[in-house]
Amino acid sequence: MPKLAMAMNEGTVSEWLVKHGEKVEEGQPLAAIETEKVAYDVEAPTSGYLCILLEVGEAVPCDQLIAYFCESAEEVVEMAAAARLEDNSGTETATADSVTTTPTVAGTEMSVSVALDRTTGQRIIASPLAKKIARDNNLDLLLVDGTGPSGRIVKRDIVAALERGLQHSSASNAMTIGGNRELARIPITGIRKTIGERMVKSLHTAAQLSSGWESDITDMLAARQKFVARAEQLGTKVSVNAFIIKAIVYAIHQVPMANACEEGSDIVVYENINMGIAISMPGATDYDSGLMVAVLRNVEHMGLVEIDQKMKALINRVRNGEGSADDMSGSTITLSSTAGIAPPGMTTTPILNLPNAALVGPSTPIEKPVVHNGEIVARTMMPVSFTFDHRLMDGAPAARFMAALHEALENPELMLA
Repeated sequence: MPKLAMAMNEGTVSEWLVKHGEKVEEGQPLAAIETEKVAYDVEAPTSGYLCILLEVGEAVPCDQLIAYFCESAEEVVEMAAAARLEDNSGTETATADSVTTTPTVAGTEMSVSVALDRTTGQRIIASPLAKKIARDNNLDLLLVDGTGPSGRIVKRDIVAALERGLQHSSASNAMTIGGNRELARIPITGIRKTIGERMVKSLHTAAQLSSGWESDITDMLAARQKFVARAEQLGTKVSVNAFIIKAIVYAIHQVPMANACEEGSDIVVYENINMGIAISMPGATDYDSGLMVAVLRNVEHMGLVEIDQKMKALINRVRNGEGSADDMSGSTITLSSTAGIAPPGMTTTPILNLPNAALVGPSTPIEKPVVHNGEIVARTMMPVSFTFDHRLMDGAPAARFMAALHEALENPELMLA
């Protein structure tokens, strides 16, 4: 299993692009590998006949053997037989609940999983990947019609069933202790497990402190409208987040300590600014949604239009499952916006994205009466949160950063500095 990114600990083969026993050439696409965040197509490092050892849908640690390259088709058969003997050398026995066929030579399916429903005893034929996706989404395979060979349930059948919302139909009638009816049962696996582990690690590791305030963004919104009016000419409808990123860049130039990460026993303060952007990953329902942090690199060299264009392209890549390892690692500070989602005027206390020392969390603006130039007038006020790691950053520089960010948000001309 190749290690495709520094943060990658394990991977899953979501699809073998070459059949077991088939001849492959060096550089030929070999397998689709999925991590907690992204998917990659891995190329064959050499030429030969492929002997597959890992089933689709099975997660294994990085550097674990998943396939051999053999010199002949006959050697593939010998290697597969040896692998089966090694697997069966212990005391494991087959169960009535799940039986999986062994790999065969090119021209046949790599694996087929046959399950028995515990209640009805009905045979269910499904690919390992289909079973994994169904299990992760609490989907009863009896509710799914297979479109594969001999009625086999494959990935596309599970995806179609999930889009129809079938995964919760059986859970809605389930009874639990105390007489409560379950609406859904969500396995803490995959991306949900990763999110939970990283949130807990962040809270248990960093000395986190969150502060909040309101910035008057009336002038910033007026400046944005000038860009919006020229959206066709500029090639993008410049977003509020692009302005916020420019304001963060201005504040970092005043207080570089906010653009830092913990690295071993050192605090590394960076000259370049790689903006981590928290991206919600919408699912069919809230039950299968997620959260990822993608990275927009070297934003200190970009203007508003370039930031907006590259940020939107980055978000689209990540949501479409096309993000690269570079897209998902290397942030030096994080932007996590709940604007448009949270109630107007609500201040949040976001959790740090380790190893970053700081995170900026703007929320939904609100129109309210304020004193402006000696008069009470209606202005647009945006709640802003700032979470920082007190191990890496003292209170004084943190306060100066917040003041500089507030100043830039209220005076958008400073973003040109």
